[in-house]
Amino acid sequence: MKPLSRRLTELVLSSILARPCEMRIPRSGTKGAAVNCFVVSIDKGDEPYLLVQALESGLLNCLEWNGSSFITPAKHPLASFRLRDFSITHYYGLAEVRYSGILDFAKDWLTKWPYVKIHAEQAFTHVDQYIFNKKKLVAKERKGLLKVLVNEALEGRAEHETLSLMTALYSNKWFSHPQGEQAQARLEFYLESLAETGELRKINYKYFVTGKALQAIEEYEEQERKHTENVKMQWRTFWLAVAVAFLTVVQAGLIKLPLILDLSELVSTKP
Repeated sequence: MKPLSRRLTELVLSSILARPCEMRIPRSGTKGAAVNCFVVSIDKGDEPYLLVQALESGLLNCLEWNGSSFITPAKHPLASFRLRDFSITHYYGLAEVRYSGILDFAKDWLTKWPYVKIHAEQAFTHVDQYIFNKKKLVAKERKGLLKVLVNEALEGRAEHETLSLMTALYSNKWFSHPQGEQAQARLEFYLESLAETGELRKINYKYFVTGKALQAIEEYEEQERKHTENVKMQWRTFWLAVAVAFLTVVQAGLIKLPLILDLSELVSTKP
């Protein structure tokens, strides 16, 4: 490693190794949101090799990979590695920023561009969640829910849990919605109802679509078709009644219709 490269590496490692991560890094909740630490590693080809813990007097204090975990203490001269040998992961809140080499880290660390994107995405997510929370979580009726379950089954997702189905219906934003728990309770009620009538089969906490569900969907669609036909028939009957009434009034002489329509009166004469 050249002197300039070594000096840059020392500056970078001294800075980021001052904020090492614990062996277990929280990745959710308030603890995960408060994380701000770095993991520095060195790979050998496609296999893990070293987990860098400290830099002292030109030596890297590391844990070496034993095939299943980083556990064996080891020391290696900093000068024996290249700038691109270091892999750096910054756990920044619930986000992760990965760097391939010292130069990659230095460039992005100076511009702060990855962190600008993180904060922009967080701001967008916050606004999106705020707008979503203002909407009412409209529960699907029994028929609509059954159609969703059948379509999911036809696409290969035959089993469902309440949480996964809530996410399929409302996206994962429902977790933070003020009516999320109420919507989940309504969904569980409908699922239990469908299980009692045989459209679903419940095994432990999972629900499976049965053949009776397809039969129920066909019956629903037949009812909708008959309802649509009845509405059309009612409208046809209504307009027929209007026509008959009109002709009756005309026949009674209450309305006079011209025997001949003179179109010449509708055509303007040429100047």
